[in-house]
Amino acid sequence: MRNKEKKLIFLLALALILAMLAGCTSSTDGGGGFTWTREGTFADDAENLLSIYSTEDEENPGWYVGCFLGEGMYGGVIPQEGKTLHGNISYDEGVEYVVTVSEEGDDGVLLATPDGEYHFAPYELPEAAFTVMVNTEGDGQIAYAPEGETIAFDDEYPSQSAYVGLEGPEVYTFAAKPDEGWKFMKWTNFGEEYSREEQFTVEVTEDMDLVAVFGVKGSDETPVDLDAAKTLGELLGLPNYGYACTEQYYAYAFEQDEHIYRAVAEISPETSQAVFDLDWDDDQYEEKLRAIIGDAPLLRIDDLTAGIPEQAELDALAGKTVGELLEDGWYCGGWNLMDNIIYMHHGFYDYIMTFDEEIEDPESFDEEDLLPLVISSVKFDQIGDPSSLDDLME
Repeated sequence: MRNKEKKLIFLLALALILAMLAGCTSSTDGGGGFTWTREGTFADDAENLLSIYSTEDEENPGWYVGCFLGEGMYGGVIPQEGKTLHGNISYDEGVEYVVTVSEEGDDGVLLATPDGEYHFAPYELPEAAFTVMVNTEGDGQIAYAPEGETIAFDDEYPSQSAYVGLEGPEVYTFAAKPDEGWKFMKWTNFGEEYSREEQFTVEVTEDMDLVAVFGVKGSDETPVDLDAAKTLGELLGLPNYGYACTEQYYAYAFEQDEHIYRAVAEISPETSQAVFDLDWDDDQYEEKLRAIIGDAPLLRIDDLTAGIPEQAELDALAGKTVGELLEDGWYCGGWNLMDNIIYMHHGFYDYIMTFDEEIEDPESFDEEDLLPLVISSVKFDQIGDPSSLDDLME
């Protein structure tokens, strides 16, 4: 799928998010008896894209209008004024990009902007045969491009996630760049190590779930005898996957031998306060942190990778409702009604769950509507928060 389709998916996703935030219902009559009829996705001959969806807030009714015009991207909810949609759709606070949208011909749309006029016709998004989800773990950004195009990172608007939909097999290049103070560690695909190269090229012939993993700069991969480790300081050189601190515990997540672990050390309230008093912007932050917590005695080291449930155990969850899972201590992190997906997590792990029921009114769907849905399949997604201390705080 080329740039037009990828941009369009972004517009659709953003429209859905704004619609949910606005509690959307139908909004078609802008006064004066005129009913607006142009809704959906539109494109022009220059591959500019326009997305129009109804959204109604009782206090601020209007229409979501999002567009890609050349290199510019705009989107927002604007009101209907007579026979047009008119208002500011700039993302930048304090900056205006006022547009007027009017119906044109039998099914077209005219978009008048400060830069000129654009004539759009209805556009149907081809169904994707393969999808690639790209995310980051740690601090860094990602970029990607189809064969023949140049990879480019956008430092002004760094990307930590992306969605690529393809109509068929296609060659793509994916690249990762760590933020200052971090280093690239590896790429994973559906949780399994995929590549140690920051940039790689692959022919996409099936769904992929790529994660660019970054570790703290200065950490190394010198093996540590975990069975013999007694203090937190013996582990602090290993690739860092995050930490958590309370008045009683300090958790340090790290990687060794392609496994992610969580080490928990016991600390005093005074030590905890000293950690919180550190300045993140201090050039000597890591050294000072090590001096404070390095001697903390280890209570346990948990191999989180080894604890990932087997698929047979996950298959046994099919047939349960979301409500039953929530009662059993699961948590819901969101949903994608277009693909009948619910994102849930339990313990340290995130899962992708599917359901078969058709949602009749997705625009008014809320969390309460999740409860009766019956889970049809469960797939492990990733280790969510490896430094969590929730299990020790109960």
